[in-house]
Amino acid sequence: MSLPTPTVTITGDYMKAYMTVPALEGDGKYTVQYLTEILGLNKVTMGIKEETLKEIADNHLYEKEILVAEGAEVKDGEDGWFEYLFETQLTKKPVIQEDGTVDYKNIKMIELVEAGNEIAVYHPATRGEDGFDLGGQSKKAKNGKELAPLKGSGFEVLEDGVTYRATMGGKITVKNNRLTISPVHEVSADVDLTSGNVDFNGDVIIHGSVAEGMSVKATGTVTVDQVVESAYIEGKKGIILRGGVLGKNGAKIRSKGPISALFFEYADVETESDIEADSFLDCRVYSGGSINLTGKKGRIVGGTVHAVCSIEAQEIGNMVGANTEVSVGVHHHVIEKMGTIEHSLQEEEKQLRRIEDGLNQFESMMREKGLPFREDPRRMALVKEKVRLTALIAGQKEEFSGLQKVVDAAEGAYIQIAKSVYPGVSICVDEQSVQVKDLQKAVEYKKYKGKIGMFNKGVRTN
Repeated sequence: MSLPTPTVTITGDYMKAYMTVPALEGDGKYTVQYLTEILGLNKVTMGIKEETLKEIADNHLYEKEILVAEGAEVKDGEDGWFEYLFETQLTKKPVIQEDGTVDYKNIKMIELVEAGNEIAVYHPATRGEDGFDLGGQSKKAKNGKELAPLKGSGFEVLEDGVTYRATMGGKITVKNNRLTISPVHEVSADVDLTSGNVDFNGDVIIHGSVAEGMSVKATGTVTVDQVVESAYIEGKKGIILRGGVLGKNGAKIRSKGPISALFFEYADVETESDIEADSFLDCRVYSGGSINLTGKKGRIVGGTVHAVCSIEAQEIGNMVGANTEVSVGVHHHVIEKMGTIEHSLQEEEKQLRRIEDGLNQFESMMREKGLPFREDPRRMALVKEKVRLTALIAGQKEEFSGLQKVVDAAEGAYIQIAKSVYPGVSICVDEQSVQVKDLQKAVEYKKYKGKIGMFNKGVRTN
């Protein structure tokens, strides 16, 4: 008795084959060998599921389309990678908690390690697994790529070749496959007359307070766990003041990086970056970025506060009409400074051209006379002046470029107040200013048609 021919369906990628077996009458029975031969006639020679064919034959799985052969997909190997055993994404902004208070304790600008700590493990690349289709056509896999060993300083590689261990304590950073551990100056107590001032090439952590009249300077970051009194704090890459500032009109805080503090009272604060705090009381504040006072208090009372990009707070001013000035955008002195630099550049470039023309004429004249001129004092004086002017022009162009970046960053500057702005507060946006006469609620100030526009939830109200 001849057996009917099963139907074989093959997917377009030639990776799967399905078989539909016709029903048999009487005592006829399919065999695995027969079903395999049918697959062979359809050029299916690899990936055959013999257990499935046996199940079809033994259990009479007729008139059903069943997957009976499957090729192997290519599995590319994974690239090697480093597992870092320290925090690489630091929490540089305070967290607003459920009760509205701001958590400044968990802000971290630096990650510390101790000598002997394991700091990284390398996971080698894996080999790929080749694939094949139903006809046995091989599909080559790609092996993973290995990474170069970590470069840097302050660590060693263990005998296993994949584990990295710190050989010194300090600040740890990793960027572009370069890992560095650098010294950190830690002061376990207060900075006062007993300890002396701090001036360190790196990062500074003070676990106590900074007393009145003291100075803390760092080329990296400065972190102070307790209160800063009327002291001088300079951290070029950033400052965290977990205990706040009680300045008594004598505190000065300076940075090019972000500044975070629990509060500022009677302080002079400047940074080219952003400022995060819970309140300002009678302070002079300048931010080259944004100022955020979005905690439970979020209050500015008294003083002058300026940010290039934006200010967000809960309240400005108070019921007794504290003299408070809040501004965003470009200060008039920036525009004036840019104008002064432009005028100066024009004059200096004219002078430079005259010097260059004079040099060329002098050298040409000396050549015609056949006289040496390289070391001639008259030529040397001109060359010296050319070098001076060239350096001066380059410096002024760099300064102008920096000021232009400030102007660009100030585009769209705004002041946003979630709760109240009290009468007596002065609001400035670029060159425009207004004096608040009536209590304002949930308001945003920004430039509108050349003047200051006041908006409530995006709708202009003035």
